[in-house]
Amino acid sequence: MESIISIVFSGVLGSLLTYFFGVRKLRTEAELRIKTERYENLIKYLSGFTGRAANADTKRKFFSEWEKSWLYCSDEVFENVMRLIRHVKQKYEQLVLDEDGKEIMGDIIKSMRKDLLRKKTDIPSKDFIFWEVRD
Repeated sequence: MESIISIVFSGVLGSLLTYFFGVRKLRTEAELRIKTERYENLIKYLSGFTGRAANADTKRKFFSEWEKSWLYCSDEVFENVMRLIRHVKQKYEQLVLDEDGKEIMGDIIKSMRKDLLRKKTDIPSKDFIFWEVRD
């Protein structure tokens, strides 16, 4: 009788653990997929703050994507985007970001990489550059 109870208990415990870790893995994968999509869109619209691509429409799209990412982004990504927003508000008269603003944009991308890859990155923020192609 005790062996049957042990077998049933082991089976139920094994099933619960498999379910728990399986659901957790699926949830982690889903969160990663959502974060990746949001971050890709944020990076695409960050160009609205620099160079010839700087325009109000792209900035509006950036803020729309930014608001959608609030639930999933890491604290570091959130803080770096807020630094950029404060910097742009402070330098509002400028049509294009100065070097400090461009470095903040690099910090945003660097923190996104750390959040998605879940590891430290040695690439300096200044190396994330939005290139302008001239005809």
